[in-house]
Amino acid sequence: MGQGPVQVGRVLRSSTTAFTVGCRQLISQQGQRVPEFGALVKAEHDHGHVVYGLIYNVTIEDDAFVRQLVAAGVDSAEVIEDQRQRRQVPIIVDVLVAGFGSGGEIFHRLPPQPPATLDPIVTCGQAEVVRFTAHHDWLRTVLCAEDAPADQLLVASVRAAVEARPSDLQEAYRVAAGRELAGLLALDLTRLDGILRHLRA
Repeated sequence: MGQGPVQVGRVLRSSTTAFTVGCRQLISQQGQRVPEFGALVKAEHDHGHVVYGLIYNVTIEDDAFVRQLVAAGVDSAEVIEDQRQRRQVPIIVDVLVAGFGSGGEIFHRLPPQPPATLDPIVTCGQAEVVRFTAHHDWLRTVLCAEDAPADQLLVASVRAAVEARPSDLQEAYRVAAGRELAGLLALDLTRLDGILRHLRA
């Protein structure tokens, strides 16, 4: 994860459990990739209310101009980059709601209201990622997600939580998260083994 918050885009549609964001382009600079699978993002409302979510899908849809460029066999790097910067159709980012903040506290449950249309969505900085993931209640939300690739999302978001911490605390967090998962998946050892293997890789 990068060092500071970056605007991902704005809300296109939302529900209590998930929301969809539209953004203009993929960003990859100064160690940051936005939007990035598994990243913790947030929507801020008035009066200090925040909705937190995890990016679980990014869709780059075509438009009429892209189809024309492909059909014409355009190879010009300048034309391709111009199209990427001036897209006619937004990149679609799907976000799983993982909790909310109110009055300075963070709650790992569904928020009272979803983000509103056109609310800006930004990435969370490392300090906020550490604060949100300090307690492991959010892991259950991801495990129970039906419309997201839950296991892969869990691996990516735990890794991001590990990387947000100082190097001397990373292994302790990884072990603690693994123990929490072992308790949550005690009756599904095959699934647990798959997740832990990916976390160790």
